[in-house]
Amino acid sequence: MSSETEREYSSTGEYPRLESKRGSGRDRLYTLLLNGYTVLVVGFVLLPLVVISLMSFTPSEFLQFPPQGFSLQWYTEFFQSTTWLLAMQNSLLIAVAAAIGATSIGATSAFALDRYDYRFETALTGLSILPILLPPVIIGVAFVTFFGLIGVGGQLWTLVIAHSIFFAPFPFVLVSQGLGDIDRSYEEAAADLGAGRLTVIRRITVPLLRSNLFAGALFAFILSLNEYIISWLISGFSFKTIPIQIFTSLRYTYSPIIAAVSLLFIVMTVVVMVVVDRVSGGVWE
Repeated sequence: MSSETEREYSSTGEYPRLESKRGSGRDRLYTLLLNGYTVLVVGFVLLPLVVISLMSFTPSEFLQFPPQGFSLQWYTEFFQSTTWLLAMQNSLLIAVAAAIGATSIGATSAFALDRYDYRFETALTGLSILPILLPPVIIGVAFVTFFGLIGVGGQLWTLVIAHSIFFAPFPFVLVSQGLGDIDRSYEEAAADLGAGRLTVIRRITVPLLRSNLFAGALFAFILSLNEYIISWLISGFSFKTIPIQIFTSLRYTYSPIIAAVSLLFIVMTVVVMVVVDRVSGGVWE
């Protein structure tokens, strides 16, 4: 033992350097365990997507893994199928409209509850996030009953309304968070310079909330694309979306065209996320 170490031990009664080494060893172990757990979680999420993507290129008549060869015939069949293309068109149309509707509802509610005083503010906040807390089947039955009573069931626009209300809590939460983070001095400065209330909202508030609005719309769009229960209940066999068409196909056959559609959905979702991130200036930051 060196004289310096002896002096440190005599004054403190412990070995700082050895303790530091033990601490760094534990840190490395924790980091290794955390990294291993992260790899397992990511692999558990990605592995099914990789499997279904590879099966979309099989030349077989049924879903098969690993694929015995390579073929694009199921993508060709998808783009030549009127049924699948119509389902895709319906899904995209409903998802875009629902994203706009949900963002309008959620953002307006968040702004009103943040900037104005209401007697039952807590209750109104709870009502704003209530749709996403209820099971989709309950929301679907409620809308089916309501639309049936007024005689407008089984139409695309009724499903747009249902999706807009059901997914409005996502923009509501994101915009509420954004309103709490922005500096109101910008709005006050614009008002002091003579800008009206609507001008302040349009020129100051909305640009400051751009990332939150885009993120809320993105969530509503993606979730609307993948929603099955509410869509199936409200459509009433009058029209089909991609999820409805997939489940209908699975009842009769396990055609690889389902895997092809799944991969197209995955690619489309990633592209939408990247585009929105670029347009909004970094929505995920």
